[in-house]
Amino acid sequence: MKTYDFVIIGAGSAGCNVAHYLQKKGKKVAVIDQEGVAGGGSGAAGAFLSPLPGKANPYNTFVNEALAYSLAFYENFAPHAVVKKGVLRIANANFDDGKLSSSAIESRFVSAERLQTLSPNFRKIDGYFYENAAILNPREVCEELLRGSDFYKQDVKELWFEDGFYLFGEVRAKNIILAQGVLKPLVQTPYIEIAPIFGVKIDIKTSTKVPFNIHKSISISTTKSDGTVAIGATKERHNTAKMECLTSCDKCAFYVNTEAGQVETLLREANELIKLEDLEITKVHRGARATIKSYFPVIGKIYDFDASLKKYPSIKNGTKIPPNLLECHQNAYIINALGSRGFVLAPYLAKILGDNILHETSIPKELSSEKLFYKMARQS
Repeated sequence: MKTYDFVIIGAGSAGCNVAHYLQKKGKKVAVIDQEGVAGGGSGAAGAFLSPLPGKANPYNTFVNEALAYSLAFYENFAPHAVVKKGVLRIANANFDDGKLSSSAIESRFVSAERLQTLSPNFRKIDGYFYENAAILNPREVCEELLRGSDFYKQDVKELWFEDGFYLFGEVRAKNIILAQGVLKPLVQTPYIEIAPIFGVKIDIKTSTKVPFNIHKSISISTTKSDGTVAIGATKERHNTAKMECLTSCDKCAFYVNTEAGQVETLLREANELIKLEDLEITKVHRGARATIKSYFPVIGKIYDFDASLKKYPSIKNGTKIPPNLLECHQNAYIINALGSRGFVLAPYLAKILGDNILHETSIPKELSSEKLFYKMARQS
């Protein structure tokens, strides 16, 4: 039986980044996933690394700090997989000209006339250009992140904990980290209500050279090193936060039965921004991304909700029980709800969670599983 310091369940952007961080800290790490490396929502991700415009607020500040950290990380770690040429943001219902022009992060206005000099294929649009934006190859990056860790393609349906170890067939580990995204959790965490959000991306060949990423309600990538362009969007929630994902997106009726319409919509909205000539679709990717109501991701210990309330029923009335006294699933941690910004957030979150586990550094309150536990407990 092989023994590890950590087993991570989930080989998407979150799990792979945590594995890389811990492995570089000298820990023996294994990653387990039923679909393979980046086989779920991360493999289908557009992997656009873009800033979040607007006035400074806790969420915008968090995203932009994560972006700065992650861009530097990817450029150093896998420069061959990153294309950094900036992004042009076009005003839409969520980000009108006022928000874009008064953003807390630096940008410059680019007129329709100026865009025409860059490419005559641009439609009559203008926008705001942000230098610190890129696109990366999600599967390539995830595979690179797992170098130095062991990978097992395995469907883990339940956890076994015995004599201080979590057991997975011929594999055992002292610690586990759940990075499962939208899949049914292996440990019940009723205080973390994951909602799947729909995402689709198409890879195309086109004779049009796209000079940088473009974003409105959809995202269009710059022309990548292999000559392809990616078009993607994350903009629909599944009909309920209580829905459990029991299969892969490629087999899910929500995606398969509506694929033609989704692709048609992407191409129509892309054509409103830039004319893509000699267009050929080479691949369609589908994936569900995990999010919660606050839009912040969640990391930290996995608390045993029922056992903690049974031990400290006064929590329901607002009694402040120190988190170190709560009942936890032993040596179990979570990283989830990265939403549509998984590759932006994952390196940054991996460092925060890794340092918390190894050195007991604090986790910012808005990211902490602890905060969600207390919130639900006081609503019970």
